[in-house]
Amino acid sequence: MKRISILSALLLMCAMTFAQQALWGGAPVVSPEIHDNNTVTFRLKAPKAVKVQVTGDFLPTQKIKTPFGEFDGPGVADLKENKDGVWEFTTPEPLKPELYSYTFLVDGLKINDPSNVYMIRDVASVTNVFIIGGDRADLYKVNKVPHGTVRRMWYNSPTLGMDRRLTVYTPAGYENGKKRYPVFYLLHGAGGDEEAWIALGRTSQILDNLIAQGKAEPMIVVMTNGNAWQDAAPGESPKGFTIPSMSPKERASAPEGGFELSFPEVVKFVEKNFRT
Repeated sequence: MKRISILSALLLMCAMTFAQQALWGGAPVVSPEIHDNNTVTFRLKAPKAVKVQVTGDFLPTQKIKTPFGEFDGPGVADLKENKDGVWEFTTPEPLKPELYSYTFLVDGLKINDPSNVYMIRDVASVTNVFIIGGDRADLYKVNKVPHGTVRRMWYNSPTLGMDRRLTVYTPAGYENGKKRYPVFYLLHGAGGDEEAWIALGRTSQILDNLIAQGKAEPMIVVMTNGNAWQDAAPGESPKGFTIPSMSPKERASAPEGGFELSFPEVVKFVEKNFRT
C-alpha cells in the first residue's frame, strides 16, 4: 500500500509538471546566459521563424544609412535553430565588462527577449539589458553598500508655465543628519528626460558604490528634464501614455532656449528643499 501511495504521488507530480509546461509554454528558455569565460549565449524559441537575428551594442558596429546621413549602428548576428525550435547564438569572443543592450529580429520584426525581464527605454526604443561584471561595470550593480534615496519630485516653472518633474538622488545617511552637501546637476542627451540618467545611466548604483569606496564625495544629484515642452517623462505626466518622440512640432511648442532660461527655477527649488 505504501509503494502504491508513493507511486501515485510521483505520477501526480509528473502530471503537474507537464500541466505547468503546457500552461506556460514548456521548459523555460535561458537567455541571455553569461558563461564563466564571459561569452554570452542568446536564445529565442521561434519554431515557425525563417530567420532570427540579434542586434546590440555588444556586436561590432555597422554603417546605417538614414535620411540624415550615414551613421554607426549596432551590428547584427544570425542565430541557428536547433531541433527544439530554439534559436541560439553565442558570442565568439568574451565580452568586456560593461552594461549591454540588445533586441531580436525575427523575420525582420524587432522584438524584445521574452526570457529577459530587464529592459530600458531610450526615447521610443525599448531594449533588453545585461551586465558583464568586473572593472567599472561592477559600479553599475547593486552591491552590499549603504544606499541613497531616489525621489521623483514636482516643481513649478513660471517661465514655462507648468509644473515639471525632476529626479533627485540623496546619499546614504542624508535623512538622519544635518550636514550640507554639494549638488551635481545632470542633463540627459537628445531624446532623454528626467528618467534617463537614473534608469539608463544607473546614477544611484554608481554613486552608492563610488561613495562607499571613498572615490566620490557624498553629494546630491539632480536629474532634470531638459525638454522645455514636457512637464515630465512620457507616461508620467497628465498627458498620459503618449508615444515618446522628438518631433519638431513638439519642440516648437516651447520657447527657444526655454530650459536654459528656466534652469534657475530648478536651482531655487533644490536649494529650498535640500541641504545644499
